[in-house]
Amino acid sequence: MISISRLLFIVAILSGCASHGLTDTERTVLYQNYITENKLEELKSITTFRFDGWRDLGKEHLIIFTNFKKPYLITLKSRCIDLRFSHTIGINKTSNSLHAKFDSIFVTRFPEQKCFIKTIHKLTREQADQMSDLDETSKEQPKDASK
Repeated sequence: MISISRLLFIVAILSGCASHGLTDTERTVLYQNYITENKLEELKSITTFRFDGWRDLGKEHLIIFTNFKKPYLITLKSRCIDLRFSHTIGINKTSNSLHAKFDSIFVTRFPEQKCFIKTIHKLTREQADQMSDLDETSKEQPKDASK
């Protein structure tokens, strides 16, 4: 017979595993499949870019909001340390535009780490909400733009 303390330990372990959601690799595959299935329009840049907020989707993806709360899916070239837990980010951009393959974001806690933008996809507000809902741990409201 299993002791109560041993049973509680097993339940705690299983609960901890369930609460972590998807792995980084699973999350990346999930978002890439969404891009393909929904035929999201890929952009080379966002012109007249004004950063208004963001929502994290893990270490390689985020949704940024521009003026008038227009959402864009950003895929990074590689994982960005601490992105998932950061409250603010900064953006290194070219003039008044944001360009894929040239510009980058950074976590304000690690400003020297540049996380280069691989692709930019145009989203509707509904698609931005759907992408956030794909992973239960991403259901946060958009974070404010960094100062």
